[in-house]
Formats: sequence, C-alpha cells, structure tokens
Amino acid sequence: MIHSISIENFFSIAEKQVINFRVPRNAPHVENFIASRGDNTIRLPLVAGFYGANASGKSTVLRAMDSLVKLNLLSSQPTLPNLTNLFQAYRHKEWLGKPTKIIIELDASYERDQKSEEILDTVFRYELHIGHDANRFDNKSIVFEELSYAPNSGFKKLFSRLGQQFTFSSDFSISNKDQRLETILKETSTIGRLSIFGHKYSISLMDQIRSIFSNIFGTSKFVVERETNLRTYIENPLLLTQLNKELQRFDLGLENFFVANNENGHLVAFSKHIGLDYNILLHEESLGTQRFIDLFPMILSTLGNGGILLLDELDTDLHPLLIPELLYWFYDPVRNPHKAQLLFSAHNASLLDELEKEQVFFTEKPMGKATQIYGAKDIGGLRREPSLTKKYLSGELGAIPQIG
Repeated sequence: MIHSISIENFFSIAEKQVINFRVPRNAPHVENFIASRGDNTIRLPLVAGFYGANASGKSTVLRAMDSLVKLNLLSSQPTLPNLTNLFQAYRHKEWLGKPTKIIIELDASYERDQKSEEILDTVFRYELHIGHDANRFDNKSIVFEELSYAPNSGFKKLFSRLGQQFTFSSDFSISNKDQRLETILKETSTIGRLSIFGHKYSISLMDQIRSIFSNIFGTSKFVVERETNLRTYIENPLLLTQLNKELQRFDLGLENFFVANNENGHLVAFSKHIGLDYNILLHEESLGTQRFIDLFPMILSTLGNGGILLLDELDTDLHPLLIPELLYWFYDPVRNPHKAQLLFSAHNASLLDELEKEQVFFTEKPMGKATQIYGAKDIGGLRREPSLTKKYLSGELGAIPQIG
C-alpha cells in the first residue's frame, strides 16, 4: 500500500505536490481504513480517489506512480525504456532544465537475513530524479536514485545513485565494485537492471513491483489489447468461471460469457443472454460490460496478490451501480485478504458518498498555472458529512469546472 508520494516538475505539476494517504489517528475505525503491512501503527485507505475538472491533473498523479513502475519493468527488459514517454517537465522555460523529482513511500517485503531467510514487511522509500535537456526534448537520463527502508525506526539507506556513481549498504548485498553495475545505463533503474543479472533482493522487489497494475501508459490511457486479454481467459478457465459468477450477480441479463477459437484459429468471444435464442458477440455488448471484462483480470490479480491498482477515469463506461460494488471488493477482507489498494480518478461526484474524507483528493489547475493537489481532510472546518457530493457540487470543496 502507498503511504505517500511527492511529485515535482512532472507534466502539469511544477512546484512539489505532496499526497499523504496516512489516516489521522482521530479518524473513525471503519472498513475503509486498514493497518499498514509495513507499520501497524499507521492506517491507510484501501481505496482513494482523485477529483477535479478536466485537464486539472487527476491523471497526472496516477501517471507519476505508473511511470515509476513502468521504468523499473522496462529496465528489466532487453529494450531500453523511453524516458520521454514516461517523464516530461512542466512546459515552462523556468522548469525545462530542472529535474523531475518523485518520492514514494510504500509497503513491501524484504528478506533481511539471507541465512535465516527472514521475511520482513516494512516501509520503503524510493526517490527518483530525471534530468531534462532544455535544448533537446528527448535527451533525458536518471540523475539521482535512492532506495531506503525502515526495518526498525527511521529510514536506512539501501543504495544511492548520483548519475552513474553508486553506493550500496551491506543490507543490499552487492559490492560497490560489482561488475553487474556496468549494465546499469543512464536510462535504466538500478533495481530493474540488477534483477536481470540474478541480484536476489532486486528480483524480490521486482516481483512486488509487478503486482502494481494500471490502465495508463505514458501520456495516454492504456487500451487493453482485446485478443491478448481473451487469451488470458482461455489459459485460465477458473478466471472465466469467476468472471461469469460476477456478471450473473450484476443482473445484466447475461447468462454466460464464452471464449473459444474459431475455425480460422482466431479467438472469438460471445455471451448467452436470458430470453435470447442467439448469442451476442463481445463487441455488440454495452461498453460498460466490455470494459468490465477487460479490467477483470487486472482487478482479480491485484486482490489476489495484495497489489496496487491504478485506474484512470474509473467511471468511464462502467455503470454507476457497478463502481461502488468494485470499491466494496477492496473493503471486503474475504475478497481482499492481502490488503490490496485501489487508487482512481473520476468525474462521477456521486462516488464521493462512498468515501470518507481521508480517501478523497482534489486537483486544481488555474488558467495558465500548474496543478495543485490537496486532500479533503486538509480543508479547514470540513466535518465528517454524510454527503460529500453536495458540498463538492456546490463548489465548497473547490476543484470543479469554472464555466463562463
């Protein structure tokens, strides 16, 4: 679970913006909050949402988290990451030559002692700076990188990187003169690259990074490749069974969803509906049904692995009655036994009534200025209301479109 993230000079964000997900001690003890795996004195929201007008920076917050994930994943592949797709400076001459800075604190597991193989759940802090060339838009590099963890009290540094100079602590079990360091390029992350070459702790951390899913990539929403997604259902019949169980619960009139190979070897997806004599092809289904089928493997993997799910525009296409159900899946300890977390952006204000104020964050971008981010819990005088929706739509909480 993510504890906090700070973002500076990233797309629509200029000055450092800090998003703190930690729940204050005086907040009620409700199912929406749960103790951190890494520090049981801290409570975190199982679900948190970002609201704001169009082009205010909602997606930018999720994109910053996703870009950290993608950088590490792509660094563990033969093909080098394209930093221009993942990190861009705020488009103002004052900021073009300054680095992008992102710091994230989150729960993760770590094997502290190789002899005893003791597994710790603790809090990690990862800091990344991306350098930009003001004269060449596509010339970017990692200028600073640091990983720390908090096995006891306070953070302890595991490694630090300044350009191509590396310093490792004994806890990270690699020498500062290890030949594998030569494989870490200016475009690649330390963890991602070392995981290719058998560094045990990097492999473990990368396995956990792979449990962070999103529907975002770079500057746009990621579109699920339909055939690849359908093949997932073919290869995992239990997943298809679980999907059908949920679709039937939603009372969409859909009796069963099928995926099969046709005579040409191509995958075809169709559904049988109650009261109809002929099947309905997937592309003939409502957009809401299609999107749920596309997202379901990602949702189930997140819940099963205790991962993190980043969903941009959660309310796009999905039926309004299905979205609260999805939120409840993350609150349900049976469905979510490993403390998976959902972070989303949305426009649908009615969803605010499903959230406590500690779960809500707003983004504003005044004309000609950069994105500003604040939490509902930080608004002075905001009581614990039964309906945040009314206050938001009335303009009391800010972050709404200005018309006229």
